[in-house]
Formats: sequence, structure tokens, C-alpha cells
Amino acid sequence: INFKTVVLSASISKERKSITSMSKSKQKLSTKERFFRVGLPLLLAIILTFIIKYKILTPLEISNSFMEPTYKLGDTVYINRYARIKHLLVGDVILVKSPIDKNSYILARILGKGNDEIQIIARKAFRNGIEVSEDLFPQNAVQNLPILPEGKSDSDHYPKFTVPEKTLFLLADNREKGIDSRELGPIPEDLVVGKVW
Repeated sequence: INFKTVVLSASISKERKSITSMSKSKQKLSTKERFFRVGLPLLLAIILTFIIKYKILTPLEISNSFMEPTYKLGDTVYINRYARIKHLLVGDVILVKSPIDKNSYILARILGKGNDEIQIIARKAFRNGIEVSEDLFPQNAVQNLPILPEGKSDSDHYPKFTVPEKTLFLLADNREKGIDSRELGPIPEDLVVGKVW
């Protein structure tokens, strides 16, 4: 018998005892312990996922072309329901309940807030006498409308208008097809659902 063989044999014997004791300790876990180690973290993760998905960041599939070219038909955006009115900025895309039909929603950009003076001249939007950047308000490059919808025009004019307190003036990116404050008037702040995240 070789010294190395004895040492190797002793080492293998210790490993077997260690594995046997580990398997016995696993068998000793009660149902309660298993729940706290595996079930509870899994349950908390599922609950947290639902809270984030349906209460904080709500997915919304774009069902029309009102916000083209920014959001196309079939795109999915996430609405942050905890966006505060005071933190909303001109150019932010928000989701609001329609003031006409409480079961309908409108996705559009903020052009003006309370006391802002709004005007649209030849497709150029002005806020407080200053032209709003096209970076904030992109427009469709191609206009393929053989017949313009009622109330719309090629030049897209809107007379000077002062936005009342606690309301927002919204403008859709697709001005020919979009429904926004040009048709609905200023939108009360309490109809805001959230901001696109």
C-alpha cells in the first residue's frame, strides 16, 4: 500500500460523507423554510412586476397614425402614470382622457401650459411669440392625403389663443389626421393620465 493511495482514499471518503450530510440537510428543510427561501421571493417578484407594469408604467399600443412620424401604428409606448403636472414640459408626449368621451384617450404633445399664448401660422407652431423647434414638434415629411379631413387645411393655421390656467394645449405630430386641442380646445390638467416614458 502506497502512502498516496491512503491519502487519496481518505480524501474520497471525506467527500462522500460531506455529500451525504448535505443531502440529509436538504431533506431536513420544512415546507415553511422552502416557502421563505424560494416561494416568497418569487411571489414578491411577480407582485412587483404587476405593480410596475399596470400601475406605474402602463404599456399602450398605438392604434392610429395621429403621432406619426414619432410613433407609428402598432408601436408600443409606456405611460408613466406618476408623472406630475408641474414637471411636464413643452414637447412632452402625454396621454389624456378625451374631454368629449371619457372612455377615449388622446396621445399628443404639449404645446402650451396655463397663460401661454399659442398660435399656428403656415404649419409653424408659436408659443409666446417664439417659434417652437421642429425637434420638439416633428412633422410628417410626406403628406399623402388626396382629400383633407374636414376642418383641416394645407396651411394649418390657428389664431392667437391664450391657454387658460390649469389646462394644456396639445398638438398631434400628424397635423392632418391628429385630433388635438385645435378641435377639442384646451385640455384640463385633471384629464392627464401620464407621460410617455
